[in-house]
Amino acid sequence: MPQELTLLMSLQLLDQQLREQEQALAKITKRIDELRCATEQAEGELDTLKTEEQQALLARKELERTLAEGESQIRDKRMRLSLIRNERELEALGHEVQSLKESNQRLESELLSRMEVSDQHTGRVKELTELIKDKRTELKTAEKEVADEAELLKSEIVKRRIERDKLAEGLEPSLRQRYSTLFERRNGLAVALAKAGTCQGCRMRIPPQLYNEIQKHHTIQFCPNCQRILYVEPKSAEAPN
Repeated sequence: MPQELTLLMSLQLLDQQLREQEQALAKITKRIDELRCATEQAEGELDTLKTEEQQALLARKELERTLAEGESQIRDKRMRLSLIRNERELEALGHEVQSLKESNQRLESELLSRMEVSDQHTGRVKELTELIKDKRTELKTAEKEVADEAELLKSEIVKRRIERDKLAEGLEPSLRQRYSTLFERRNGLAVALAKAGTCQGCRMRIPPQLYNEIQKHHTIQFCPNCQRILYVEPKSAEAPN
């Protein structure tokens, strides 16, 4: 078997192991990322609600002040009503009192509406505060649980990548590039077994003359269908026809 083919098979094994470890690392860190994202979203919503509540409180105070002024004006005008004897003035002042009463009714309605919204905000603030507390606890626990496993995986990935890159240096650059492209495009299987005249990567028949060349192990051969690098097992390892 050509030395380059042996290197390619070893390289593929290392790359497959690296992919598995990187996927495992991504899986255990994904939960941490999701918990952190959920916590940050809840914190953002809580901050927004608190800001809105502060603004709403100022608006309610302004409404209460305006309402109190209206009540005071109504009282003053009612006192004047008892002193006026002129029919036209009496009627005009009565209209003013009625207008103030209607204005105050609208203010009271708006104030009640704002108080209802505030009650809803208060409930949501309490809910978010408890949620954030739980999420932070869960996040802290999860980070502690996966910390050692993640560090071990990271360490193994670094070591394996160094080993992988050193091995890849033994390949001719164009072949190394072609292998890398195939590995990415063919779901981690760039070097495939040719068995019984069939590429085990794509399950397509290999032309007889090409299959004979593959068995001679003189040069690197590629599947005419999927372009994978092909090899055959030693005669002693092949099942009898």
